[in-house]
Amino acid sequence: MIILGLDPHPSTHTAVALDARGVVLDSLSVQNDCDGLNQLWLWSVQFEDHCWAIEGAGNRYVAPLLALLCASEQSVYHIHPSLTSQYRARRGKKKNDLVDAENVARVLLANPQLPPYQLSTQRTRLQELSRTRDKLAQQRKANQMMLEALPDTTAASLSTALQAVLTSLEAALKELEHAMATLVAQVAPSLLTLQGIGVVLAGTVLAEMGDIQRFEDVHHFASYCGAAPVERGSGKNTRWCVNVGGNRQLNRVLHLMALTRLRCDERTKTFVAKKEQEGKTKRAALRALKTHLARELYRTLQASHVGGPIPAPS
Repeated sequence: MIILGLDPHPSTHTAVALDARGVVLDSLSVQNDCDGLNQLWLWSVQFEDHCWAIEGAGNRYVAPLLALLCASEQSVYHIHPSLTSQYRARRGKKKNDLVDAENVARVLLANPQLPPYQLSTQRTRLQELSRTRDKLAQQRKANQMMLEALPDTTAASLSTALQAVLTSLEAALKELEHAMATLVAQVAPSLLTLQGIGVVLAGTVLAEMGDIQRFEDVHHFASYCGAAPVERGSGKNTRWCVNVGGNRQLNRVLHLMALTRLRCDERTKTFVAKKEQEGKTKRAALRALKTHLARELYRTLQASHVGGPIPAPS
C-alpha cells in the first residue's frame, strides 16, 4: 500500500508518496484550484494501490479534493496537525510543505489503526459554527474589556461605537447558537440531557468527535479527549501523569462540565471530596472527575449515535 501524504493550504497542496518501507517515491506541489486538483489526481493514479493521509481533512479548503476522492471511493485518513508536529520533532527541525507532507504519510504508516475519514456535510457545518462562535466570543470579550477600561474622559462617540460592535457580536452569537441547536437536536438530542452540557458544548462535542464507532472502547475515547492518565515508568519506578495530548476542544468541554457539576451536583462534590481524602490534590481529583465524565459522555453518544456519518436533516 502506497501512502500519499498531503499537506494542504488555502492556495497550494503538497503531496508525497511513501511506500510500505517508508521510502519516498515521489512528490508534487500544485495550486489549490481545478487545474491543480486535476494534476494531483493524475499524479496519484500512477500508484495502483494507494490511500490518502491528509493533515486537517476537515478544513474547508480541502473540501473540493475530498469530494473528488470520496466520489472515486478513495481511502482517506485524517491526520491531526499535532501528530505531524510530533514526527517533525523526531526527525529534525526543518519545516516546509514537503517535510510536512512526508511526515503526514509517516504518521499513517506508524499508526495503521487510525480510522478512515468519513465525509459528513453536517459535521463540517457544526465545525464551522462551533469554531466561528468561539472566535466571535473571544472578540466579544475583548471588546467588553476595552469598553470597561475606557476612562471617564473618553469621547462618547467611542463608547457608542464599541457598544454597537458588542451589540452586533451578541446578535451574531445568538444566530450561530440557534443554528447549532437545530443540528444538535437532529443528531444527538440526548447530549442536552447531561448536566453541564448546553447547545454550545454539545455542538463542540459532535463537531470534534466525528463517528463514535471509530473508538474501540471507552478508554480510547477518554484518551482521545486527553482525559485518560498516561503511564510513565522505567524499571521499578512507575507513575501516572497528566495527558497533555488529545483533542483540546473536547478536553475543554469536560473541564467546563466538571466545573458546572462541582457547583450544582452533590454526587460530584462527594466524588471529588472522596478523591481528596484518598490523598489526591484538588487538581488531581478534578482530572479523575474528567475521566469519569468522558465515560459518561461516551455511553450517551453510543446510545444515541449508531455509527457512520452524521445523518442529514430529514
